[in-house]
Amino acid sequence: MAVKIPPPGALILLLFLGGAFIHFLRAGALVLYSRDMSDERGAVIAEIIFLIGGTGTVWWLGLFYVPIHLVNGIVAAGLLTASIALYEWARHTIRGRRFGVALGDHVPEELCESGPYRLIRHPLYLAYLVAYLAAFVAIPHWITLGTLAAAVTLFTYAARSDESTIATSPLASAYADYRKRASMFWPKVSPAVPGKSTP
Repeated sequence: MAVKIPPPGALILLLFLGGAFIHFLRAGALVLYSRDMSDERGAVIAEIIFLIGGTGTVWWLGLFYVPIHLVNGIVAAGLLTASIALYEWARHTIRGRRFGVALGDHVPEELCESGPYRLIRHPLYLAYLVAYLAAFVAIPHWITLGTLAAAVTLFTYAARSDESTIATSPLASAYADYRKRASMFWPKVSPAVPGKSTP
């Protein structure tokens, strides 16, 4: 099995796509969480799905099997740019707020309703999903479709799990009100003004 060196534009996109998942891991570990995550199953699952399902799949298919067509590459680059922009916006919004890892039992000390959290409750998960969508658009293959489907399943489950944990915490009442204003993954089309950050 020989490596097929893609044209420069496709190679840059492959590096960008695969590198995005590594960035999600590194940036999240360094900034989002303020405690040891070595025994968190959410952190372990994220490492597997990002490194194998994201970076590994994209680089393996892109270098050995599937050429990236121009239109697919352009659309995928746009999606990936949006994914990283949303991720960074959300990451900087919650920096220092002691958010927990997906599928964990940690509850933040306060609700965050600023930045992208004004509109959607799980912008980080949405950013991950858009990155997987970008990978599928760039490399439309049954394997990238499978990883996208797995990511949708995992992060929807993680979002619901996180919300179940908060629903049994001291933030339950405030979070119930917040859920009326902000949807899980996609902004609500409503004349209501989104909430503001809790002091």
